Amino acid sequence: MRVTEQQVFGFLVNSYQRARSHALRLQEHLATGKQVLQPSDDPGRFHRIVGEHITLTRLEQRLRNISTATTRVELADTSLQGTTATLSRIRQLAVQYASDTNGAAERAAGAHEVRALFQHLLQLGNAEFDENQPVFGGTSRHGFAAGLAVSAPITLTNAVADTLSVRIDGVTSGLIDLTSGTETLTGPETAARVQSRINTDSTLLAAGKSVSVTYENGRLVIASNSEGPSASAEVVGGSARGLLGFNGGSAGDGASTFVPTVVTQVASTNIGGATISQGQVRNPGVTSFDNHLIRFTGPASFDVLNTSTPVAVTANVTNVGRVGTIDAGVVDHQRLTLDSYEIQFTSSSQYSVVNTTTGSTLSTGNSYVSGSAIEFDGLRVVLAHEQPGSPVTGDRFAVALAPKTVLSGQTYVSGAAITFDGLQFAISDGTAPPAAGDLFHIVSQSRYTGDSSVHEIEVADGEVISTSVPGHEVFSGPNVNVFEAVQHLLAALRGNFRAGVEESLGDLDHALSQVSAAQAEVGAIANRLEATSSALDDTRVLATNTLSSFEDIDLARTISALTLQEYAIQAAGETLGRIFDNSLLKHLR
Repeated sequence: MRVTEQQVFGFLVNSYQRARSHALRLQEHLATGKQVLQPSDDPGRFHRIVGEHITLTRLEQRLRNISTATTRVELADTSLQGTTATLSRIRQLAVQYASDTNGAAERAAGAHEVRALFQHLLQLGNAEFDENQPVFGGTSRHGFAAGLAVSAPITLTNAVADTLSVRIDGVTSGLIDLTSGTETLTGPETAARVQSRINTDSTLLAAGKSVSVTYENGRLVIASNSEGPSASAEVVGGSARGLLGFNGGSAGDGASTFVPTVVTQVASTNIGGATISQGQVRNPGVTSFDNHLIRFTGPASFDVLNTSTPVAVTANVTNVGRVGTIDAGVVDHQRLTLDSYEIQFTSSSQYSVVNTTTGSTLSTGNSYVSGSAIEFDGLRVVLAHEQPGSPVTGDRFAVALAPKTVLSGQTYVSGAAITFDGLQFAISDGTAPPAAGDLFHIVSQSRYTGDSSVHEIEVADGEVISTSVPGHEVFSGPNVNVFEAVQHLLAALRGNFRAGVEESLGDLDHALSQVSAAQAEVGAIANRLEATSSALDDTRVLATNTLSSFEDIDLARTISALTLQEYAIQAAGETLGRIFDNSLLKHLR
């Protein structure tokens, strides 16, 4: 078979081009460090490389999750350490001021430090991992309206006590009808009914507002389903307002995980028909966290009185028994009346309690035991006699709370906001205006606005780790509300109530144990995150090595192959040159 010069030349050109193309491919491999640049290079190997890249992406995401969670857990641990240290200091002060060597002035001085420590506790409980990401608030924070205690079952009666009007996130509902007949419901059933009817109100629906209603510890709580500082809830009217415990109560927004607030309540002795809104703390930085009473001096005027003050017990000058006062204080600020009382001994072993303001006898025939508590209308008095000695018939002790006047002679306007000490609420005409002598209680408390959800991260297919502890387990339960325990101590110190200070020690011990348990849980989470991170790091190294074995070039082999290709290109070029020199084309040129 005859081989022409054109065939030879074409064969050599094709070989030259293939060598150049192969060399170019090797240069790309050297430049990228990868041996498979596209699926056609090696379909099987390319598929394995894609799989290993997906595996590495998942591992790196999980490691980032753990890094973020570790930061959150470390902040939680730091906050809990600070909480333990703060509670320990508060307990030291409680032990110090429980001693009989302290009087009203010393305990009042101690209250100043306790108040500062309480505000620090709030800061620790309200710690945020990032902007609007609470450490102890679960996954969201909601504004709320918490009612007063109610007795279940609750009977709703059409046209008598069956309506509510609420304000959710600043939007006021229409008049909400809870029943068209007479129904007796359990606490949870009542909560479900209130929730369903609020959430079908046309005004709230149009504004995109809704609530969740629960029955907690004998109280109904309405929480906005919105989150953050703009979330709020308040019951503002309706015939079922008092029946459901919303003629008073407390409210707060979702700006903080733990909200200091005040519980408002109409005194049971009132003869007027005024109602009171849920109380709120508008400025925690200036509030004293004391308890107060609103006392109406007439239908159009009122005074604001601070009741976190000492209870005075004065022996009558005619007493002949050897009995003295050991202690006295307020045990229930929501039962205070501001009346004056007298403990009257009817024998050496019995006494009566008389309200000298109204002239009524509260109790009689009570057995006297030296050193035992005598309680009435939210007050506690402890009398004791020396040995030998005893009370004598006719001995009397005057008992009276001496509140401090915060505001005097204020003009009452129905529905107008009343603000003082960083607090805000409103009193409104209900069935009638307020009457002279009517009282409204304002008692300091705190409430958790977060939820019970926890932050979780994925660390393996189908495996997640909880990386947070809900604040209600740490600060407001299950054994004690840490903030309210400190608030009770604060009131006892300001009221020079030694027994109240002593009683706070038990709550503070429970609080320390509760926080310690949370610290242990956070420590366990940190250890698991660390172990999981180490295991994922090892897996990532293995996956990286596997990927490298499929993807990365053998540098020495690739350089050697490229060198050979360069020799081949050079040889092909020289061959083509020689053929061209001997060809007819050169002579024709």
